[in-house]
Amino acid sequence: MLEELLTKEEGKTLEFKENTKSLQKIVQTIVAFANTAGGTLVIGIKDKTKDVIGLANVSEEEERVLLRECPEFCVNKS
Repeated sequence: MLEELLTKEEGKTLEFKENTKSLQKIVQTIVAFANTAGGTLVIGIKDKTKDVIGLANVSEEEERVLLRECPEFCVNKS
């Protein structure tokens, strides 16, 4: 599946991100996908070259994003 995605260009339903450092951009992408036709976000791919670089520690990144950082975007602030 990854090989097939790498043959495609980024667009309304496909986005490549090199890492999870810019959580704001990841959240914006997910919201855009949710508000339209859906899409696929692939993390660990260099944006311009599509080189596969992966993530050093997937479990640690997942925990950081989902448990520590994501809740600040998901809280109702009204």
